[in-house]
Amino acid sequence: MKRIIHLLIGLIIGLTMQAQLDRSVPPTAGAAPKINIEEAKTFQLKNGLKVFVVENHKNPIVSYSLSLEIDPIVEGAKAGYISMAGDLLRSGTTTRTKAELDEAIDFIGATLSTSSRGIYASSLKKHSNEILDLMADVLYNPSFPADELEKLRKQSLTALQSSKDEPKAIAANVAGVLRYGKNHPYGEVMSEQTIEAITIDDCKNYYHTFFRPNVAYLVIVGDITLAEAKTQVNAHFKKWKKATVPSYKYDKPATYASPKVALSNKDAANQSSIQLTYTIDLTPNNPDVIKAKVMNEVLGGGTFSARLLTNLREDKAYTYGAY
Repeated sequence: MKRIIHLLIGLIIGLTMQAQLDRSVPPTAGAAPKINIEEAKTFQLKNGLKVFVVENHKNPIVSYSLSLEIDPIVEGAKAGYISMAGDLLRSGTTTRTKAELDEAIDFIGATLSTSSRGIYASSLKKHSNEILDLMADVLYNPSFPADELEKLRKQSLTALQSSKDEPKAIAANVAGVLRYGKNHPYGEVMSEQTIEAITIDDCKNYYHTFFRPNVAYLVIVGDITLAEAKTQVNAHFKKWKKATVPSYKYDKPATYASPKVALSNKDAANQSSIQLTYTIDLTPNNPDVIKAKVMNEVLGGGTFSARLLTNLREDKAYTYGAY
């Protein structure tokens, strides 16, 4: 009986609130939320590694993000080898096979991933030293197994073959070349020839040349103090040896005096992809960065609530997308 009474009361309250709610009037916006980001505490090792620590003791988790601050690189006839080098870092070390590495990470419920620009790891605080041991092993002792390179090669070739039927992928390749040119890192296009040309030595050379502490920074966020971070960083990264790292400079992309149209035909394609593209020199510290991101979310943003998509789908009832 009490349950029935509670249900009836809830129904009456709901109907009353619904009767008072005018759905033709959008709700007013509330106060803007305050973003409280803790100030990072910093220190630097003698080998040049810069460390940033942000304490957050809400959850017993710590994350470690190691990133390289290096210039983009022209890969030329071996376009794609840099990303493969980053993937191979996670494929085993001289002390652990990939399977053993996976098992050790899973056993403590942690995360460890690699890329051509660094390594990311996260775990419960009580396992932070264990995940750092694994992270350091990956950093210092990657084995670059040849069989794993062949797996990556096959995956890349399969993905490349699929992309040849994707209008968006074709348009992205054409747009990249038009914006930057073929001899710029952002204008290079992978092909079967460049992927087949990649060797283990290419990946090893990239690692030995660019994975250096003097061009790296480590961001530590989570349930950790500055003192604890200093102890961990010194224990795991102090022996990382610095070296001279090449730097590269590129001319700014040429602009077009008038609109340029490029067509790339794909026979029997059931859809077309149209890109309007231009280069904008918008660096991270530019005061317009946040404004541009907000504008992008409102107009295009990749969501169904964005104005461009809403106009096509709801106003005109077209089954197209615009972002």
